[in-house]
Parts: sequence; structure tokens; C-alpha cells
Amino acid sequence: MALEGMIRVDDTAVHKAIREAVVNMIIHADYHSTGILKVIKYDDGFLFSNPGNLKLPVHAIYEGGHSVARNPKIQKMFRMIGLGDNIGSGFPTILKAWGDEKWRQPDLYDDQELHQVELRLWMVSLMPTECTEYLNNKFGTAYCHLHSEEQIILATAYLEEKVSNARLQSVLGLHSTEIGKLLFNLVEKNMLIAERRGRWTTYHINREYVIQPEQLELTDISIPELDLNRTDQLIYQFVQVNKIITTQQIVDIIDSISTKQGASVAINRLINKGLLIKVRQGRHVFYTLK
Repeated sequence: MALEGMIRVDDTAVHKAIREAVVNMIIHADYHSTGILKVIKYDDGFLFSNPGNLKLPVHAIYEGGHSVARNPKIQKMFRMIGLGDNIGSGFPTILKAWGDEKWRQPDLYDDQELHQVELRLWMVSLMPTECTEYLNNKFGTAYCHLHSEEQIILATAYLEEKVSNARLQSVLGLHSTEIGKLLFNLVEKNMLIAERRGRWTTYHINREYVIQPEQLELTDISIPELDLNRTDQLIYQFVQVNKIITTQQIVDIIDSISTKQGASVAINRLINKGLLIKVRQGRHVFYTLK
């Protein structure tokens, strides 16, 4: 399998980690079970899939536990041609490489119903700017007032489209009970929606979330002694709390502004007063403190 044709990277540690993922997928697959081996390259990473189930709980593997290979003869063959490290070193190698790159932690999932193991290697950062911008825009100041763990949960749900308690245990390094409380709070705040499938529950972003009027009461935020009308004060205070703002966000949170053109007029007033600056990142445009 030509990894160089699948991904262009110069970091040999990343190459080695991907090679370990391929080798481990092959030596741990259950070839008596229905299913096929798959390696899929996405824009944001890789997906490895093989039939069978893990011999250890997922959390134990993240902690460094390992078991005997399901196919020792295949493992020996790889070792004879110089592929595959010592038993149990494959997953730690992947975790270290991804940690060094500051990418999202790999997602290992053992589907007990479909008898399939999937490993997703994300090649994106934990909190990309585009993700933070979306969450700020969607939830307003309520997002800023969340604990960091809750913000990471929302970011993971946004980037991966859904999350589960098991997935968040590997992301946050917390016990399932603690994560359960965080998820419950986010569901209570109407930021996440729970989907129950048998004994498994997944959560996704509530894209119908409506910013509540009380979230716009920002009078506890100090602002410079400037000649600002009420609308400009609210916009400026919002940026002080959330760090960034977009024209669509202004339309969503300011009752007196109903169009992006009106939002641009208000933004330009603050830019002309030297309070805000315009920032462009690819297709995304937002405004932040000067």
C-alpha cells in the first residue's frame, strides 16, 4: 500500500503512525466475520475500518493496554519485512504523533452491533478558528459563559457531526459520570440534542437554537468613555466577551438591525472609531478588537 500516494506529509512520525494504523487493522481483523478492510482518505484525515471487535475496552487501549494479536502469523509476516513495532506500541505511536501535531485525538470506535472497529485519524486542530466562529455565532454570549470542557464538547460535536460519552472520554480524559453531567447540562441548555439508539446515545448540535434576549444584557462589561449609541454599545460589548463577531451574528442578536447591510454600517462606525478591525480567513470574514 503506497502511503505516499494517500497523503503528502514530510513528518516521518506521521507516516509511521499511519503505517501502524494500517498494520494493526490487518493483524487484528476478524476474517471469519462479515465485512471488509477499508482505508478512506478524507480532506480532514483518514478512516480505517476492519471487521471484528476489540479484545479490550476502548478506554483501556487509550491508557496503553494491549492484547495478543488476533492473527499472529500475519503479525509475524509484517515483522519479518520490517513493519509493525513491538506488540502494544502501535496505538501509543499514533497518539504521540497526533499529539505532537496538536491535531484532534484519534477516535477509536468499537461497534458491538455491526461487529466492526473504526479508527478515525483527524488531521485538524482541536478548536479551529472556523469552529469557534460558528459556535459564537450560533450560541451568542451563552457559549462564552460555558466551562472549557463544555466548549470542547460542542466543538467536537460540530467538527465530527455527533459525539458520544465514550468518544468524549478519550478527548477530555474524564470519567464517564463526569462527562454524563456535562452532556446533561448542554442538553438542558438546549445546545445539544440527544439521539438514543438502543443502549447507545449520541449528541449533535441543535442547529435550531435561538439566542435568548437575556443573553444580550452585557451592561456588566466595561467600555471606554466613547460616544456610542445603544446598538454600537451592544456590538462592542459582545466582541469584548466573545472576541469576534460577524455581520450575520449582529443581525441575529440586535433587534434594530435586520440586514447584513445594516450590520455593516454599524460595524464601520466602530471601525472608524478605532475600536474594531476586519479580519479575513479564507472565505470567512469577522471583526475583532483592534
